Amino acid sequence: MEKFRKFISRYGWFGLVRLFFYPVTTLLTTPVRLIQTLWECRVLLDGKWGDYPHFNPHSVINSLFYWTYALNIYRYGRSGVSPYLGLGNYPLSKGFYYSLISLYAYWGAGAITLLFGMFGWWLFHLLWLEIADPEWLILVMFLSLISTTFYVNTFSLQNYNALGWLFFPIALYGLMTGQWWIAAIGWLLTSFGSITLVFIGGILSLAVSVHNLQLTPLLAILPAGLKTLTHFWPNLIQGNILTTSMNVLKGIGSTGKNTKYKRQSSMGMDRTRWYYALLYIQFGIATAWIGEETYLLWTGIAIYFVNSTYARFADEQSMYMMMLSLATAILIQNENLLLLPFYWLLVSPVPLYAGFPSMKVLDVVPRLKPFTIKPLLNAMEQFLKPVQKDQRVLMVFDNPDNQYEKVFDGYRVLLELPFYIASCKKIHFMPDWWAVFEVNYEGAPEFWGRNVKEVLRNVEQWKVDYVVIYQDNDTELDKEWLDAGFESLTEFCWKDYSTLLQGTTLLTPTWWLLKLPDGKRI
Repeated sequence: MEKFRKFISRYGWFGLVRLFFYPVTTLLTTPVRLIQTLWECRVLLDGKWGDYPHFNPHSVINSLFYWTYALNIYRYGRSGVSPYLGLGNYPLSKGFYYSLISLYAYWGAGAITLLFGMFGWWLFHLLWLEIADPEWLILVMFLSLISTTFYVNTFSLQNYNALGWLFFPIALYGLMTGQWWIAAIGWLLTSFGSITLVFIGGILSLAVSVHNLQLTPLLAILPAGLKTLTHFWPNLIQGNILTTSMNVLKGIGSTGKNTKYKRQSSMGMDRTRWYYALLYIQFGIATAWIGEETYLLWTGIAIYFVNSTYARFADEQSMYMMMLSLATAILIQNENLLLLPFYWLLVSPVPLYAGFPSMKVLDVVPRLKPFTIKPLLNAMEQFLKPVQKDQRVLMVFDNPDNQYEKVFDGYRVLLELPFYIASCKKIHFMPDWWAVFEVNYEGAPEFWGRNVKEVLRNVEQWKVDYVVIYQDNDTELDKEWLDAGFESLTEFCWKDYSTLLQGTTLLTPTWWLLKLPDGKRI
């Protein structure tokens, strides 16, 4: 009832009526929003692609997570060690799940990479012209293009994996038409964009192999699998493949053995996930009712449930794109007007639950545009200006009580900005996610605590040179830090960028870079 009251308070009683009619609303308004957002993309014609990582502030700042790792791999190689990640001397081979082509593309031209990958995904459905009625194919492709799922993935959710989705329809076409050599080429090309999609492709290929009682469909994934195995070579050389694999299993929540930070709210079937599951199931039932094969769709639904409840090996947006891809391919091959409304419900969930981060959305997708990261990068560079190369900065946070979702006090996205600038300046800014994963075992050392006593203890333990503290709404530094001998050097107030971040609900704390009390640095 509390959530219902919040909904009424935010959207009013008329909001319930709008939710009821959302399938019609999205059908009419999403094409308009698509045209408007594409028109905003003309700013990319100036060629400054590196300034525009994404299409909304939340996703832009979050994209710096991938930029940081790309920068470190570029400097030190996949087999190298970075002194500026994790606890220091971080083996970059642990990032075996990154495809370098897509990672570098996303680093250098984020918005362009997303447009190229997603619209390429859409255009590759023209492969079905060989077996589908052209008018039916065009109709289905048009519906997929103006769907909520396509819009939110293109302009809000996707990341470097977009280049993997680019080739996914090729593999799916080969798999569903029994042309295994096309499937093999498609999966191999997909592997250069996303390792996650190779894993999904392997499960789908296995499903086809079992259904057809033949080994050939499974062999189609072999070239992509062999290519993916090359990513593990640095781990084999360095002898840390077991440790790396165990850390990944802990990170995705598939094992709790000797795991310190456990997933709570991010695992399990919450209201939103059940909503999506029902959308997928209703299309599966409708397709089966008219007598068409649906085993691939049900395989996708099974993958969705496993990813939501047991092992989160893929982000939510990958699940959305997987189901969009499967449903679109199935509908193309099964020309039946009765399936269209069920397909539309699957591919166009209500925008309220579509996954637009930090935005007030109900039944109409928001108008978006390429968002420049340059002002924030310049401001953060000034904030960290006093810190010299190879020095270490500790940012202080409350103890998350072993809960994965409470790490970094809810400021995870904002932290990607100093992490990236610190790597650019060759500064070790900690703790980051890689440090959390390194100490993700029971009895591991900690870097938590926000009071002066705890911070001074961590200063000694981690041999840091500077400290960054935050206060949620205060504009003046708490006097306790000055009384303890700390000196405020620079200040970064997120409220100063509220105009730049307009339309989002990102948190707006104030950060201070503090010089340590005399005699506290070893």
